[in-house]
Amino acid sequence: MACPIVAKNADRNELVIYGGGVHFSKEYLEADDEGTKLFGSLVDINPDAWSPIRSGGFLASLSQEHGIIKCNEELFNEYQVGDLIGILPIHSCMTANLMGSYLTLEAETIKMM
Repeated sequence: MACPIVAKNADRNELVIYGGGVHFSKEYLEADDEGTKLFGSLVDINPDAWSPIRSGGFLASLSQEHGIIKCNEELFNEYQVGDLIGILPIHSCMTANLMGSYLTLEAETIKMM
């Protein structure tokens, strides 16, 4: 999913995206022994593909409509409000259900069945 960044919190190195539980699901993986929740991984969206998973940040929490990306300072500084960021969700059924179609990297539209 391509999600716009709608706010930045410099005190906590957090990016707020328009993309929440209704877009991704509340499913998560525990990322470490401390119980850190991972709702999705970050990728860059390129004209013909997405990048490998970015280190330095992850989708850490979700409300109904918004998500919080926790990131290191370097990654935080790469993005501005209004930028799109790619999210690979942990669970994609709700994401697929919300999208009436998909846009491929070749600019083809594939409709949902």
